[in-house]
Amino acid sequence: MAKETVESIIKSSIVMAFSIAAALIWKDVIIDLIEIFVPASEEIFYKLFAAVLATVLVIIAIYLFLETESEAEIIMKSLKKKK
Repeated sequence: MAKETVESIIKSSIVMAFSIAAALIWKDVIIDLIEIFVPASEEIFYKLFAAVLATVLVIIAIYLFLETESEAEIIMKSLKKKK
């Protein structure tokens, strides 16, 4: 494996670990808030809504991350060619 590939895998793994930790903390906070502010009969609807909203936000974040990463690679390649 190339050195860049190994570094990329390590960086991605570290970011993923922090993301999972943050997601688990927010999951508990969102569930607690729903249980406090929403009547029990409507609780499942709001939990479903929170799950869908979180999924959409994560998809958007991943898309933006991948787009900016590919743009950064293009810029780095062009800078290396100028040397």
